[in-house]
Amino acid sequence: MSDAAKPKPSKITSAKEFIAEHAKQTQSTSTAQSTEENATQSRFANIESNPFYEVMLDDSRSPDEKLKAVTEALTFADSREDARETLAAFNAFKEFLQFERKRMAQEIIALTDTEAFAELKNVFEDINTALITFEDQIGPLTDIVDAVYTLRMNGITFDVFKELLREREEAEERRLEKVELTNTIKELESIIRNLQMSNSHLKDDRSFFGLGGIKQSAREKIAENDLLLAEKTVAMQSLVDRVTELDEAQHSAGEFEEFAQEKEKLRELLDISSEDHQKRQVALVDSAQVFINTTENRVSSVLSHFTGMNDQIDNLDEANFTMRGMYAILNDGIKGADAANEARRKEIKDAIEAAGGDLDRLNQERLERDINSHISSLGRSSVDTTAVLAELTASGHRVQSMREANEQQVSKTRALHTSGVAGVADQLSTVLQAVSAAALGESSEAAKISLERMNRTTNDLSQREVIRVALGTKEVNADLSNALSELSEYGETIRAATAITREGLTETRELLGQLERQTAETQTAVKESLDVAADVTSGKGGVTRTPKAENDDGGDSGSTPNPFGLGRK
Repeated sequence: MSDAAKPKPSKITSAKEFIAEHAKQTQSTSTAQSTEENATQSRFANIESNPFYEVMLDDSRSPDEKLKAVTEALTFADSREDARETLAAFNAFKEFLQFERKRMAQEIIALTDTEAFAELKNVFEDINTALITFEDQIGPLTDIVDAVYTLRMNGITFDVFKELLREREEAEERRLEKVELTNTIKELESIIRNLQMSNSHLKDDRSFFGLGGIKQSAREKIAENDLLLAEKTVAMQSLVDRVTELDEAQHSAGEFEEFAQEKEKLRELLDISSEDHQKRQVALVDSAQVFINTTENRVSSVLSHFTGMNDQIDNLDEANFTMRGMYAILNDGIKGADAANEARRKEIKDAIEAAGGDLDRLNQERLERDINSHISSLGRSSVDTTAVLAELTASGHRVQSMREANEQQVSKTRALHTSGVAGVADQLSTVLQAVSAAALGESSEAAKISLERMNRTTNDLSQREVIRVALGTKEVNADLSNALSELSEYGETIRAATAITREGLTETRELLGQLERQTAETQTAVKESLDVAADVTSGKGGVTRTPKAENDDGGDSGSTPNPFGLGRK
């Protein structure tokens, strides 16, 4: 039954309302009652005619007037029959009060919140499920941010990133190689199966119409297939081993084994697309909203249950005070009647002692007997009344403790429903913003690291270029120096060549002079050789005409003639 469907007990302000309220509730309950309950209700059908009922539920009388009336009714009036009827009515009224007390408790029990454990289950399941969902959503994101932060603080972000790219390329190469190897293995498996099937068929190729041995050609083909089978099997096993090596290479730790977890988180960051990361963060925001809404709804439901319990506790408290009030009047009435009865008993005792005759004494002793019986019966009833009053007093303390405990829970739940949920929502908003800020901060730091590395790279390139230009100038100067040296050497060479040429030309000139003189002499000699035959024939004797030297001193002219001019000194 929901809170809205449960009847809210009306507030009881008087004893008559107490009886009337529970009588009305009894009439509205189901007619399927036990025989004992019907009998009990029949026993109290005429309770309104009970004198104590009339007194106690008379709202026109004050408590003091009710106390006085009860005291008078319970005071012995010198009539045994009247005393018995009074005590019977008194006990019947108390039984009626206990019956109403029991019925009141049953009605309040019927109003007990039967959804408490269902609510406990819903709180545990709904809120914890929302919490676990949120933790599952935020965990991977914070792990990635923490991993990137750890790598950055150790100054290896770029190196790990580069290693991941290299591993990705190697993994792709391994994948392609594995695909190629797998296809080749399938082809080899097909060849091996075909060779095995061929051998199986060849074994059936027998002579003498299948009754003899395997034919020679078949045996030769089987042997050839066996060799090929062995070759293909070895080749396939080699490929299988290579595939195993590729699989094992996938799980290598790499250079940064100490940061394996952080590396895997960075790999996760890179392997998931930007759209998927955005979806993950949207899911995180949604889970945070679900947690806040679920917590607010569940706490609101718990608060409504506590508020409903407050109404029940109020009804318990009012019913307890009403019942305690009636029993207090009855208890005080018994005490007052005890005092009056004791005074009357003393009067009777005094009358017995002062009696003048036996009949008068007998009448007074009968009265003594009757009042003693009345006092005894009233005493027994007093014990029950006092016990019930004490029980109601203790119950009142329990109800008060229940009220205080429930009000504390209401206060705590209301605070949880307001500032608690709002505080969690505020913290969640801060946490989510912090996670986003951390991710953006790491993005900024990553960009900074990349820019710094690019700056270092460009600086290195610029420095190398400056050095290269400087070295180029030096090389030009070296070339010029070499050219100058070569030119200097060439000049020396030219000068040496010029000197050689000069000497050569001088010598050539001298040789040309000598050659001219020699030519002239040779021409004279040739001419003489041409004239010698004619001179001899003409009788001139063929005397050689030698040119006279400048320093010729007219030596002996009678020397032997030399027609070729040779051998002269």
